[in-house]
Amino acid sequence: MRVDIKEKLYSGKPALRDIRVNFPRGKATLIIGTSGAGKSTLIKCMIGTTSYEGTVTEYNREEIAYIPQHPALNVRETAQEAIYWSALFSRLYSKDALAAEVDRYIHTMGLQSVRDNEIRRLSGGQQQRVSIAKELIRGKNIIIADEIDTGLDCGVSRDLVSKLCSITRKENKTTIIISHNIVNIELYDRVVVLVKSSSKCGGIAYAGSPKQIRSFFEVDDYVDILTRVNAADEGGRGEADYFIRKFASYRERQGKK
Repeated sequence: MRVDIKEKLYSGKPALRDIRVNFPRGKATLIIGTSGAGKSTLIKCMIGTTSYEGTVTEYNREEIAYIPQHPALNVRETAQEAIYWSALFSRLYSKDALAAEVDRYIHTMGLQSVRDNEIRRLSGGQQQRVSIAKELIRGKNIIIADEIDTGLDCGVSRDLVSKLCSITRKENKTTIIISHNIVNIELYDRVVVLVKSSSKCGGIAYAGSPKQIRSFFEVDDYVDILTRVNAADEGGRGEADYFIRKFASYRERQGKK
């Protein structure tokens, strides 16, 4: 999936500008950023629920699975039933193959011990794993997850992200996860940092490997990245414009190689 958003306006004012990012197959990408930088707006552009100037190419909208922060699940179904009905309605599997595929995704998402429990009896992390399994079993190749680890403890969050990243590579999917949890950054293949400029417009301050991100932002701790780009009135150092320019210059040099 290749995103090239020249500009996105809200009430005549720019909300996003010069957003050029490639989300490769077989890679898991983390999108982090400051409050109000336009992360949710970017997702709306990508899934086609809002208008903008630009293009999103190299994908089919039918391939996209959107997983929200709060799963839309029937709380009286069991975990197995929820995944089964999603598979059945997808019409991808024969009657003989259906049960085996449900079992495979239950195992893949680590839901064996709670497969017969009603959704309402599951923890937040378990519900998210059911939600993810429901989308994966439908054969979706692009997974967009919006803050799915919000409210989860560090261990549960790490396990959830690790499973999704592993599936991404194994099944050659494109996975994009928006999260405020920066401590899991090394689990991802790529990181996009979206920031709010001094003119209140969202822009890209970094897009690339997590291995180079600390060097790019000149920090020792991942958490300090957001400290540098957050506005001063939000407890940061107000350097968003500097890093937008720095990344634009870096991208231009890379393009000339």
